[in-house]
Amino acid sequence: MAETAPRPTFSDQLVALAHSRWLLPILFAVQVAETTILPLPFEAAFVALCLAARDRIWLFVAITVIGSAVGGSIVYALGAAYFDPIVARLGLEELAATYTERFADRGGSFIFLGGTTPAPSYVINLIAGATGYPYGEFLGIFSASRLLRFAVLGGLIYLFGEAILNAWSGLPRWLRRGLTILLIVALVYWFVSGLSE
Repeated sequence: MAETAPRPTFSDQLVALAHSRWLLPILFAVQVAETTILPLPFEAAFVALCLAARDRIWLFVAITVIGSAVGGSIVYALGAAYFDPIVARLGLEELAATYTERFADRGGSFIFLGGTTPAPSYVINLIAGATGYPYGEFLGIFSASRLLRFAVLGGLIYLFGEAILNAWSGLPRWLRRGLTILLIVALVYWFVSGLSE
């Protein structure tokens, strides 16, 4: 009787996905969507992919920054053309008014913080377009903020990824499952609260 090949584990599948030729276009598209309006848990996927393919971390960072620049530019253009109807549709009038009042003096810092923190960056990018903030300056600040955010994250994984994986593998299975569920719940809460702020 022939021996059956062992089923690939989730880790094996993740490593295969991280080296797939289809991953980079998908990663780019997901980042464009996340930067425009969809509250996707992108960091969780980014961390998992970087842990699975540490030799491709800087490529993942580059694709993420490019996707952010494209998504941010789309939102900027929408803000320049359709700001008022979009804000009304999303129910973000108060938040938009607060940002708009201060944008002329501190627009650059708003854009930078929107790119480096869980703040709703698409609202800030809409306002940047609506207030006529210089596009070249906007793109430079937003891209630099995203580069900082994901380069730091990728760099930490590159330096300490093996230790993180070893520590994770040493945990009991029940604890790994519990922490995974907790992480998912925390990410969902993070994005929902980001939308409502």
